[in-house]
Formats: sequence, structure tokens, C-alpha cells
Amino acid sequence: MLTCKDVSDVASDYMDGPTTLLQQINFRLHLLMCVHCRRYFQQLKLAAGIAGKYELPAEPSDDETDALISKLNKQKT
Repeated sequence: MLTCKDVSDVASDYMDGPTTLLQQINFRLHLLMCVHCRRYFQQLKLAAGIAGKYELPAEPSDDETDALISKLNKQKT
């Protein structure tokens, strides 16, 4: 039987892809019995869904980085 710590350790792995049948059964059984882990897993799924809707901003080009550093250096003086 999984403990709450075990569930929190493997919850994201469980969401990422296939696990063994025994792992799935143990995970789901614990969620059925533990309201705290069930809430935690629901919040984890919600956060992953929200994060997946947003794209990370593109990294600035070398020219943009140099311009920003130059601007910051000018503000210091």
C-alpha cells in the first residue's frame, strides 16, 4: 500500500505516462481512501493543464541581451 509521501513522489510520473498495472491499482486505491491525496492530485492535474495552455516567451537574441545590459549599465552611472 502506498503512503501519502509515495503518492506525492509518483503523482507527476503517473500523469506523464504509462505505469504498470500494479502501480496504477495501488495509486488509485490510495486516492480512493485518502481525501488529501485526492485533492493534491486534482490540483496537480489542474496546474499541469493551466501550464500547458501557455507558451514560454522566446529567449532574447544576443543583440537584445547586449542592448539591455548596455541600458542597465548606463542607468547605473
